[in-house]
Amino acid sequence: MVSQGPHLLARRRAAPPLQAQEAPLRGARGRAPRPGPRLRGDGGADLLPRPEHERRGPAPVRLTPPAFRGRPPLEPALGREVTVETSEGKSNGATGPAEAVTERPQTVVRDGAIHRVCPLDLSPLPPVPVTSPDEVREAVERSRRAARVWSSQPHAERVAALKRAAKTMLERRSEILELVKREAGKLDVDALFTEALGPLDAVGGWARVTSRAVRRKVRLNPISFPKKRARIDLVPRGVVGIIAPWNYPVAGLYRSLIPALMTGNGVVLKPSEFTPKSSQWLADMLATELPEGLVQVVHGAGDVGQALLESGIDACVFTGSCATGVKVRVRCAELGIPASVEMGGNDPAIVLADCDLDRTLAGITHWSLHNAGQACGAVELVYVDQRIADTFVKRIGDAWRALRVGDGDFAEVDVSPLTTRPQLELVERHVADAVERGATVVCGGRALGVGLFYAPTVLDHCTDEMLVVKDETFGPVLAIVRVDGAADAIKRVNASRYGLGASIWTKDTARAERLAERLDVGVVDVNNHAMTGAIPDLPWSGVRDTGFGIANSELSLTTFCRPKSLLIDENAQPEPFWMPFDASTYELGDILADAQIARIGRAWRLPILLQKRMKRIKSFFGR
Repeated sequence: MVSQGPHLLARRRAAPPLQAQEAPLRGARGRAPRPGPRLRGDGGADLLPRPEHERRGPAPVRLTPPAFRGRPPLEPALGREVTVETSEGKSNGATGPAEAVTERPQTVVRDGAIHRVCPLDLSPLPPVPVTSPDEVREAVERSRRAARVWSSQPHAERVAALKRAAKTMLERRSEILELVKREAGKLDVDALFTEALGPLDAVGGWARVTSRAVRRKVRLNPISFPKKRARIDLVPRGVVGIIAPWNYPVAGLYRSLIPALMTGNGVVLKPSEFTPKSSQWLADMLATELPEGLVQVVHGAGDVGQALLESGIDACVFTGSCATGVKVRVRCAELGIPASVEMGGNDPAIVLADCDLDRTLAGITHWSLHNAGQACGAVELVYVDQRIADTFVKRIGDAWRALRVGDGDFAEVDVSPLTTRPQLELVERHVADAVERGATVVCGGRALGVGLFYAPTVLDHCTDEMLVVKDETFGPVLAIVRVDGAADAIKRVNASRYGLGASIWTKDTARAERLAERLDVGVVDVNNHAMTGAIPDLPWSGVRDTGFGIANSELSLTTFCRPKSLLIDENAQPEPFWMPFDASTYELGDILADAQIARIGRAWRLPILLQKRMKRIKSFFGR
């Protein structure tokens, strides 16, 4: 594991909030407005620079806006090399005012290390050593040895250890808030609710789910199975390899890391190369209470993920893009490794004419823009009934123009930057495609500032052929499609290549339940969205290109465990259908078959035949 450098945890502000649209300056509750950069012009002009005396930390890496626009996005999980250049040549990861970023994306896997930049200001972050293939195999073996000890401990003791670790995480939550801010650009408040607040609830929820599943008694029919009892044990598979995404580097692991450990497995975690230290922090917190070596972390890009698959792991959990997920799924099938693969979504919200518009606007805004829209369960599409479409579009546009984009150091900020430059490029490409095909930009529609900021964007009059409708945008963009009612919306949702989640917004919840049954997706919320992702009891799954992996609930446990059935027979008598066979054997079976379809005319023969069979078997084997 790579130790955490203290300089990364040092608190540093990149920039105060950036207003997505120019607005009159006003103080909050009578206070003077905060000094700092703001926009001038029409919701997307250049930033006014912050005075030099107000800046903290090293000078940010400045990016010429056209330098990275319009390039096709790269697949982050493949770890393609990118470069940071200085006036003296290629950077070794040091920070300096002379640095400038080239046109290629910022994350570099080079010279045995991951070189990253902060999404807030593009300043370099400390390099992280890459794990070699030999080290990956050694990590798997260390985890396997520790898992033998861990799996022998009672379930209650494993739960208690994980609860202690979760409490430590809560006590030290300021550390992860700073880490995910610097690595992922998250707002403090967003990170608090999504990354830092949930470990103890997650452990408690998984304790409830696993306690009723790890050993389950089976009730047997005493007539068909006399004097027999049975149970099902879930046996840990051994070592689970987890290939994690960058959008939720801590909380995104609660649905895999916690149940894998709680059911007695070891874990080897391969975090995203964009957020390695945040996921490393979670592993370090767990290590304080778990057997040494049980949780291992390997760092690198796609080649390290490939090495993990080839290292002898016993199961795999992957969350990421469709392109990489398909490769992982195929290789796991070839290797005979059970795999749970989730490959994103393009979640729609269906807004019906009778919705509570105030709550609907608030809910869709949050679920579309939290974490800058970088969530597989984010609302990316709205299918709105055309009878209320004009009102809905005007009101959501007004609301989004008033939202504030910037650094999470400032409590007044609502929307964070994107985490990676390839993601910013993809967002820009999707918006440009929509505009070219006739969409109307209601608000936003452009990048902001020095970092990877993008203005909250609402696009109206979107159509099925636009990228924002048919593909996953994964950014602060909302595509609005006007429909002729619920039936039209459901038809469009079911035609999508994705099928993770959807939501229905209406006051008629009984009707919403009926409509939900017609939606071909894995998760449906009524008057909310994506809430089930945080509930261990409820499956989080999808259909079509989203993949068929299952997170959460007992249904997901087969990824981490294999079932072992145990039957104990305390009956001293032989079974009547055992050898040697004779005419009475067939007659007995024939009468039993008749009895199941209510033909009981020969049922009186059963005691006679059973007695005959017992005598025949005992005499045969008692010679």
